[in-house]
Amino acid sequence: MTKDPYFQSKPWWNRPLVGNVSIIERILGALNPQKVPELALSLHDTELEELRKFEPTLRMLDNDQYVPEFLYFINIKQKLEKNIDDYKGIHIFVKIFTFAIKHINDFRTIRRIELDFQGKTQLDLYQFIEEQLNNNSDPLLFKQLVNIEIEELLSIIRNEPTKKALLSYQMALNNINIDQIGLNLLLLFKKYQISDYTIFNTINEILKQFKKQDLTNLKALVLIVKVNYEELDKIGKLIGISHNEDAVITYAKIIQYIALSNRYDNIIYRFQQLLDSIDKWHKHYQTVLEIRQKYPSHKYKVSPKFIEVIPGESIYFKYQDYLTADL
Repeated sequence: MTKDPYFQSKPWWNRPLVGNVSIIERILGALNPQKVPELALSLHDTELEELRKFEPTLRMLDNDQYVPEFLYFINIKQKLEKNIDDYKGIHIFVKIFTFAIKHINDFRTIRRIELDFQGKTQLDLYQFIEEQLNNNSDPLLFKQLVNIEIEELLSIIRNEPTKKALLSYQMALNNINIDQIGLNLLLLFKKYQISDYTIFNTINEILKQFKKQDLTNLKALVLIVKVNYEELDKIGKLIGISHNEDAVITYAKIIQYIALSNRYDNIIYRFQQLLDSIDKWHKHYQTVLEIRQKYPSHKYKVSPKFIEVIPGESIYFKYQDYLTADL
């Protein structure tokens, strides 16, 4: 029963038992119910039928793999993408670390070939690439110009091992050129003469340790980061992570997100399909809800469909906190 002083001042028979509807209002409504307009009845039933059509899709896309840890990951993912709350400013570092881990073999190939093949034509090529990295901000143009240079070299080189190495070099460059982050990293590695990529081995070892562990436990990750902080700080300084008391937490969050992404990346697409379907479902749901609120059963003579459970509503309530649209 409500504790609102306004209602408390009323006699017991005129106080609401459920919501804001009193006993007397229910009795008067039952004795003299108003008629729901035909247009509203028709629209309600049409929209309810649309919701009924949506429900099988929602149930099909719902999945018992959407465990609390997965939803925790989705929450972090949305914070990163929106650059808000305790993950503000971390998104770019996550992208850099993720890219570097994924393409570490490409960076190693580039470095190895530049060290092993030191002919004049090759050295000229390496110099040309570094100049393009410094002066060209367009990845597509970079790729075109570099490939032209490499193709010209391939046409005049007769030594098969050199030709094979150059093809591997070209492929590695093209692989890291898929994102501006790759070119930026290559430039930084060259600028600061970074040839030791053990930092990424360190991250992979950390990720292996947490392959089957609870990844919502940030404190446990912080402890691991502290043990490996010196290695992590090498790449951190390179990409702009401040060397301060918050750096440990930053690295822990980066590793946490990458580990969660590795664990759940295969079901993110299906979950996004579910959210997109709920978004479409919600447009019909809102209409049904508005009509039911406008013509409540204690005042109006409603059809049995007005008091049916709304199809798909339970799934909506389950995931409404993860919908990115302002529903």
